[in-house]
Amino acid sequence: MKNIFKHQQPQSPDTCFLTDGTDIHHIPLSYKPCYMTVVNINTVAVSCGLVRTILIINISTGSVTSTINTSGSCYGISYNDNNLYVVIDMSIIHVMDLTGKVIRTIPLSLDDIGDITVNRDRLVCINRTSIYCCSLDGKLIWKFKQDEFQDLRCVTTDIEVNVFVTNYKTNTVVIVSDDGQHHRELLTKSDGLDRLWGIYFDKKENILLVCNWSDGNAFLFDVKRKPT
Repeated sequence: MKNIFKHQQPQSPDTCFLTDGTDIHHIPLSYKPCYMTVVNINTVAVSCGLVRTILIINISTGSVTSTINTSGSCYGISYNDNNLYVVIDMSIIHVMDLTGKVIRTIPLSLDDIGDITVNRDRLVCINRTSIYCCSLDGKLIWKFKQDEFQDLRCVTTDIEVNVFVTNYKTNTVVIVSDDGQHHRELLTKSDGLDRLWGIYFDKKENILLVCNWSDGNAFLFDVKRKPT
């Protein structure tokens, strides 16, 4: 199983790391990466924020195969059904193909959207304090907000569209049910989390990947479903 991480610690080279658990390969980038999504087993797409650029990277060769220029600063990015969903200027989402052709725009009546993930007919996005679950045309289905949510950074979903978010301030992973009605802390600082940032749920293997900002450490967790 190969894992790829974006490296964006202060005063560090702009780099992605590819690892299979034993060796680590560095992929140098022209711009500082912000968010990343898996396209296929060999390809990822990386958004680069203020420079208005998305890099398509072949992780087998460690090379940037193409570059997409966006109309605004690009942040959260998610690949679904042959299209990229990209947060532009933290306020709208552009749906585009892998050449950068914008197919449609999803307006959001939300502020300061950072990360997103798309799963089936749901689009889940976050800002620092709230989780929003929307339809693919941007209509709000539910919103989840708690006082302890003060510094949410990244979001992912499992096969049942339960939502997992990283909380940088509290060093926790929180899971929220697919209807937004229930939540609990799944992982905490005692699990090795320190200034937690990235998160990704492998739906085929039922494995949750999380990684720290502070030391670059990454962790894999088997996620067990409760019997119904």
